[in-house]
Amino acid sequence: MSKHLSCADTAKLIRQALKEAFKGIKFTVRSSTYSGGASINIGWTDGPNTAQVEAVTKRFSGAYFDGQQDYKGCTFAMVDGQVVRFGADFVFCNRSHSAELIGKACASVARRFGMAFVPTAADFKAGRLHEIYPGESSWGCTVGQLVREVLAKRSDRLSVSHSKTAARVIYLGNDGHSEIAALTEEVSA
Repeated sequence: MSKHLSCADTAKLIRQALKEAFKGIKFTVRSSTYSGGASINIGWTDGPNTAQVEAVTKRFSGAYFDGQQDYKGCTFAMVDGQVVRFGADFVFCNRSHSAELIGKACASVARRFGMAFVPTAADFKAGRLHEIYPGESSWGCTVGQLVREVLAKRSDRLSVSHSKTAARVIYLGNDGHSEIAALTEEVSA
């Protein structure tokens, strides 16, 4: 028999895992329940990149979505030897960027492509960089797209610290209903 953790209890586990994995970073963790499900939204500014945070937090999702079949299925995990179903269907990570970090990313793109001018964070925020191409070697990407790529990869740390809380979660699988579920099972095995 499995234990069901509420969305609020799932959010508490996520807060603890984030605190352990990313010392010194202030995260907001907001749980939301609604007709047909629940989700948790995580927000922070600068610091680790989204991929690093998702490596810690995605294991707390209680569902997956197969857009080909318009189907939301269940995932199952084990925590401390007990099978659990997390109360949040989905965990969303939303990283914000400071003007300082955007400026550094703009300068990086300008250097990389030998641009005659260095765009600013204000240019990026106003959307003006999505109409400018840095040169022929940009593979058709605008300066705005290149700055976004730099921001997505940039992190204040080389690796994620160990989280005892996240390590307690063992993915057991999903309901196996959709093709995506079957693919997930193959990759996990």
